[in-house]
Amino acid sequence: MKVLKAALLLSSLVLGLTHQASATYFDITLNLGGGNIGTGQFQVQTNLNNTFYASSGFLNISGGAAAGTWTLYTTGGSTTFPGFLTSPGGGYWYNNAVYVDGLNPQYPGTNPLLDNYGLLFVQNNGNELNLWGNANGSYTLGGSINGFQNFNAILGIGGGSGSPGISINQIPEPTTAALLILGGLLVSGRAFRKTIA
Repeated sequence: MKVLKAALLLSSLVLGLTHQASATYFDITLNLGGGNIGTGQFQVQTNLNNTFYASSGFLNISGGAAAGTWTLYTTGGSTTFPGFLTSPGGGYWYNNAVYVDGLNPQYPGTNPLLDNYGLLFVQNNGNELNLWGNANGSYTLGGSINGFQNFNAILGIGGGSGSPGISINQIPEPTTAALLILGGLLVSGRAFRKTIA
């Protein structure tokens, strides 16, 4: 009984810590087709008005027109749909809004993490990438390289069989994951002692 109480207390603690967290991290995996893949990460924080925005991040792309390392552009700030900002090179509208609560005001039927303005990634040479959400729940990665909008790659969720796709997954907080593992060990340890006795 003591172990069960401890597990319940631990669960309450985990939920409390999760609720109080101020930053959430997401991993990105991209398949742009033609063997060109990308990985990245972005951090999401909450504004005072309870909206979420990407505050830092990066993409690393292996090849093709978008090859290289890209940094999330945050100098211009952030806003939520229907608001938008213009990229430094003028190639894209973006807002860096992320709808982690599942309430995308533009696409309430499919609720992708991003609206059609999305995240802006840049390189020091002025090149820009814009990652935005679509009405069907997919995403598009647009590239403005050397002053020209060179491509728009539509990325289905997960992709498959080498076709273009994207995966965006929330990274569990280390504290929460550790507490969940500890709780599982307590419960399984109690069950193991019962079977021996």
